[in-house]
Amino acid sequence: MVHNILTDYDEKNVFVLINDNTKTLLPKLHGAGINHTMMSESSFLQGNESMPEDGFNIVIWMMDLGLHQEPEELKNEIHRLLKTIDERVEVVMMYYGICGKAFNDIEGWSEENMKTPVTIFKDSEGRICDDCICVPLGGTDTYLKLLKKHTGVFYLTPAMACSFNQFRDSMEIFRGMPEDDTDMFKMILDMAGYKQALTIQTGLGDQKNFFAEAKKSADDLGLELIHLEEGWASTEVADRTYSEAKGFLS
Repeated sequence: MVHNILTDYDEKNVFVLINDNTKTLLPKLHGAGINHTMMSESSFLQGNESMPEDGFNIVIWMMDLGLHQEPEELKNEIHRLLKTIDERVEVVMMYYGICGKAFNDIEGWSEENMKTPVTIFKDSEGRICDDCICVPLGGTDTYLKLLKKHTGVFYLTPAMACSFNQFRDSMEIFRGMPEDDTDMFKMILDMAGYKQALTIQTGLGDQKNFFAEAKKSADDLGLELIHLEEGWASTEVADRTYSEAKGFLS
């Protein structure tokens, strides 16, 4: 999201809805020098906020990562929230993949239930990306190549490594486990055949702490840390989807 805003040189206004989920976003906006305005979530949803008419407006609404623990709950909650902003904005760009089949038909659902168009991360073939690993790899085909090349591997992007506890708790393999039960984490990974943790360098996110946090996560899980070769990751999917979303603006 920060990358998309930085590489879009059109005049724009950036607003961030205030809630408990913005703590990982705000340092990135500040670090990138992106001017933004904090806005009351409830006030925006109630239609009490006016928007500037110069340029276009981006409203960032961060969701709870914990919703990923239950794909059906994630789907239902996002469907509900999408309806609350229907016709309040010109287009919604969802920074999600399929996420456990939660959004495998999100565009069909939105066409039937909303007047506002909805876009989501898709590869060059128009297939919705599986998850947050598929997105920086450019889509499904490259993802499958990676799975064949590196089996028994735990993937770590900058976002995952630098918010590891949140991501770990959202993973189905660890669902319902106490946060401090490191031995159980290690045992489950060992039973599942994981031996290594692989950093996927996207060039985005918290670069300052990425490798240090990846090393700590790998050590905590008893995994050998290895690094993906250059040339795998790209911003192609994010760039294409952002351009698609902007195409809906009047």
